[in-house]
Order: sequence, then C-alpha cells, then structure tokens
Amino acid sequence: MVEAHNGQGRDGERVRKLCPPHGPYLVDAAGEGSYVAHCLACGLEGPKVEDVLQAKPAFDQRWQ
Repeated sequence: MVEAHNGQGRDGERVRKLCPPHGPYLVDAAGEGSYVAHCLACGLEGPKVEDVLQAKPAFDQRWQ
C-alpha cells in the first residue's frame, strides 16, 4: 500500500492516496512467463497475462 501525507489530517497522519483513474502503473514478472500490472497508488493488481504488452490493457479491462 502506498501512503502519502495529504495535509488534511492531524500532523503526521498518513492516509491512503486515492487514485481513480488508476495510475501510475508498474508491470512485474509474475513467474512462469506471465506478467501483471499494478497500480502504484493503491496496489490494485490486474490479471496475469503471458505478454508484457498486454498487462496494462488487461488491467484496464478488468477494473473499468
């Protein structure tokens, strides 16, 4: 989970950063020749795919 101080809470309070629409993204190797895209803001994970170039479109299709 990525957290950021938004300046709206008490001093030093950390809150979850909202991300809709999701992004930025990170595409990781998920093992056994598959890849998965992650939203860096909230940690949401897309489905595993076999082609690294299809990881981001698969994430978008699943979470729209």
